[in-house]
Amino acid sequence: MTVARMRETEPELAANIADFTGIAQVIDWMSLRGNGKPAVELIAMDEFEYDFIVEAEPNGPWLAFGVT
Repeated sequence: MTVARMRETEPELAANIADFTGIAQVIDWMSLRGNGKPAVELIAMDEFEYDFIVEAEPNGPWLAFGVT
């Protein structure tokens, strides 16, 4: 789901993450939410791009962030 689609169902979450430009912002945001050690995956898509996947809440939904 893209941030644009997320605005329809999860507007608060979309507003929080829409301007992220790197992994550090995701980690800082997770720490502020009290989920300081979330489960994460880093999956190589090709030699330049990765998906950084984070468990948004313990036993909850996962969020994927494309990073280069």
